[in-house]
Amino acid sequence: MTIAEQFGARISLSLPGLGLFLMVSRRPGRVAALAGGQGGRVAVPLDACRALVMLPVTGYLGLRGHPELSFIGPVHLDQERFARVTAALPSVTVSSSSRS
Repeated sequence: MTIAEQFGARISLSLPGLGLFLMVSRRPGRVAALAGGQGGRVAVPLDACRALVMLPVTGYLGLRGHPELSFIGPVHLDQERFARVTAALPSVTVSSSSRS
């Protein structure tokens, strides 16, 4: 009998589809390739070595301790506060010529 069962607790672990992570590469230009190799993509490039990436949790676990990364960790956004901030920002129109 596990400790959880002794106390009547139920433990459930579910992995979400994708999470947001800060990734810092030791070499410029490697973040997209490393994220892509784990089923992720760059969401917000910050500079040549840093980006916010969308990754499956299993991809994050696979990249922890990777020799080409100096850091990778989850990012949490308070969605209510983020919505208030973005609502206060002026609207930005994206033309089709500036999309990638």
